[in-house]
Amino acid sequence: MISFGPIIFGLILGLLIGSQIKLNVSDAKFTLGSFVVILIAGIVVAWQSGNYPFYTDLPISTAFLSALIGIFVGKLLFARSK
Repeated sequence: MISFGPIIFGLILGLLIGSQIKLNVSDAKFTLGSFVVILIAGIVVAWQSGNYPFYTDLPISTAFLSALIGIFVGKLLFARSK
């Protein structure tokens, strides 16, 4: 059984963090390759973290993965340019 609480809170927190990412800053350039590397590293961390002991739905951390997805969605929808 999937627990929706950690997924929803992770997604909301990820949206809030993703909306605060500043793009086009002078010394930090995010390219497509850097986002792919961040996504792969995030999936590996979510897999290695695992769920809490009392959540037995998936072998990966659904809260961490939904927060990672929320960061990308928040960056795409609400990111500030400067």
